[in-house]
Amino acid sequence: MNLLQDKKFLDRWMDLIYNFFKTTRNTDSDKLYYAAIQKLGQEASPKDEAPDEYGCVDSFEEVYKSAFGEYVGKKKTLSTTIMYQTLLIHPKFQRIDNPERGCVIISPTGHSIKANAIGHVGIFSDNCGTILSNDSRSGLWLENFTWRSWNLYYKDKLGLPVYLFKRL
Repeated sequence: MNLLQDKKFLDRWMDLIYNFFKTTRNTDSDKLYYAAIQKLGQEASPKDEAPDEYGCVDSFEEVYKSAFGEYVGKKKTLSTTIMYQTLLIHPKFQRIDNPERGCVIISPTGHSIKANAIGHVGIFSDNCGTILSNDSRSGLWLENFTWRSWNLYYKDKLGLPVYLFKRL
């Protein structure tokens, strides 16, 4: 990154931190969101248990563990399909219809009729509707999508479902 990009990144990061503390309710969703913004610009899964281009669940699991001290299903997974199944039956997660800060968004692999449709998982950010997730090109945890761009890519282009989960 050049100096201008660094400044924009730091300004955005400071906005996210400021807005978090201004509106925090100390819920589990807030804890997950705060852990997610703490990892911004970093490699959230430096052990690279999955290659960066497929590392979204690896990164998500590490962010989750930094918030709650354990992996989502007690044992780490690297699969969006398994992560989706885990979220469905997890007693601390509930499916929701509308995105909110700190909720999990997932489009699981294997749920499309299109060949080679690879899923993704992320965490909703602030009220601007941005989504934090692993960037497949760099391996960094970044603001990669908006609610709209996620749906355009994963739902419309790849034919994958889009699910939202909130930790209770």
